[in-house]
Amino acid sequence: MNNKEYTVSEVIDSFGMNKHTWLMFMLLALAMILDGYDFMVVNSTNMFVAHTFWPDNPNPGALMGSLTTWGLLGMVIGGAIGGILSDRIGRKKMLIIAVMFYGFFTLPQAFSNDLAFFAAFRLIAGLGVGSCIPIVTTVFAETMPSKHRGLFIACGQACMVGGWVVAGLVANPICNAEVPLLGDFTNAVTYIATTAAGETVEQTMYANWRLCYLIGGIPLVYGIVLFFLMKETPHWYANAGRFDDAVKVLADIERVSLGTETKRDPSCLVVPPRPKKTTPSVLFSNKYIIGTCAIWSLYFVGQFCVYGMNAWLPAWFSGIGYSPSEAVALQTWNNFAAIISNSAAGFISDRVGRKRNLLGAWVLCAAVIVICSIFVAPNQFLFCIGLMLLFGFSLNYAITSVNLLMPEQYPTAIRNTGVAWCQAFARFGGSASSIVLGGIAGMAAFQTIGGTTNWSLVVLVLIVPFVLGFICALLFVRDTNGKSMDQLANEATGDELSGTAPFAIMLAIVVILFSLCIVCPLAISGWSKLPIALPLMATGMLLPFAFFFIFGGKQLAKDVGKK
Repeated sequence: MNNKEYTVSEVIDSFGMNKHTWLMFMLLALAMILDGYDFMVVNSTNMFVAHTFWPDNPNPGALMGSLTTWGLLGMVIGGAIGGILSDRIGRKKMLIIAVMFYGFFTLPQAFSNDLAFFAAFRLIAGLGVGSCIPIVTTVFAETMPSKHRGLFIACGQACMVGGWVVAGLVANPICNAEVPLLGDFTNAVTYIATTAAGETVEQTMYANWRLCYLIGGIPLVYGIVLFFLMKETPHWYANAGRFDDAVKVLADIERVSLGTETKRDPSCLVVPPRPKKTTPSVLFSNKYIIGTCAIWSLYFVGQFCVYGMNAWLPAWFSGIGYSPSEAVALQTWNNFAAIISNSAAGFISDRVGRKRNLLGAWVLCAAVIVICSIFVAPNQFLFCIGLMLLFGFSLNYAITSVNLLMPEQYPTAIRNTGVAWCQAFARFGGSASSIVLGGIAGMAAFQTIGGTTNWSLVVLVLIVPFVLGFICALLFVRDTNGKSMDQLANEATGDELSGTAPFAIMLAIVVILFSLCIVCPLAISGWSKLPIALPLMATGMLLPFAFFFIFGGKQLAKDVGKK
């Protein structure tokens, strides 16, 4: 038996790429594809769902945007709870629960006839969707060799976007079918629509969108596949004090994948010290606050821009004269580009460094936003495909580059809590964005002379969050690529018990953001027409950045002073 001290990361890195690596990639990739489908099916069907729920309203605005919001709110809650549970009961158990949960609660959405029923089950299903994504990111970080970690995390995100593309490819022919695909279940709907010239006309469609949500029940079966094929991560076993189980998994991987078997003494396994606290408040302690500010600020921006625009791309293109089928197709091309960009983000980041990669990504996004704002135009379908490929590539490259950083900021005991709470917070940006952009689109300043929305002007609003994100990347991001998870955990220094007050302040900011950017637009009739609407929503969106600059900047100054 080998009595030399070792870490889980050292053993995994010594295996290199192997059969177990690729099995985990395939299992997690499919989980992300199904997860991506469940999220994006709403954005791919929202116009048709809106016509069913509000047939007499040609411009449901914030109401239509809220179709996306309910699922995102569920993802916020699910991610926050699932992250904590995953650190306690294990990655495998929580992933299986999450996948089967959202599959089960997606099915009832097919039977919705009004917003209340749809929103309730969308919210509940979102609990599972929100739990799934951070667990997959964490498992990739804990399973893959250090030098390939960024690539595999990014490929996982690419698979999620692959699910977005699948949703578009499935929804487009189903929703635009000129016959009922499931008889009376997909009933005929007569609704009022607005033409590109601003005229209202009566049109008829079939509610075939319901079939898309029945397809969303497939994860129920996939959970069973995960139960039999997936292994718990040895990092989690070791952190939980189950050294024998950790060594057994490592031995199983070596035997099955490499055909060898090294006897390792569980008592020689070295595990980084556990944090004194494992509650979410420790993420805001002096020890972790800079890393938290880095990933929370950047992912917030990314979620706001990616999910906000995905919710409104079909409306944007329909508003300038493209058919519903063409509008959804353009959205799908936007998402297709994201698959390429997500994979590229991991490959490039592993080579040039996390920080340099992020700064370049943010500059690219700002430039592409301006380009699309200027050049998107009617009657240029092929050219707009090119613009959407560029748009989808740049925005998703930026947000995936942040994903690579998430699991690298925290030790195993709080890793998935850290990843999940970052994603949960950022989804407030995603939840608010579809409503905020819908509200902005209805304001007089963003209307054309003909009374339709000037979406090119609305898109320019995205420049503001990207400038703030660039500043945060410049200040708070550190390079972590190439270092093992155990090495990164040992590098963190500082007080772990100082995060309670900042955590409480951040929770208060979240409540304000939720109230001003989600509750008010939905609860107050004609909210977007009120002169105070834009200033209040801007305040809600900017408050988190004030927190990041104050608390992150304070700790950054202390660290620089020590050096």
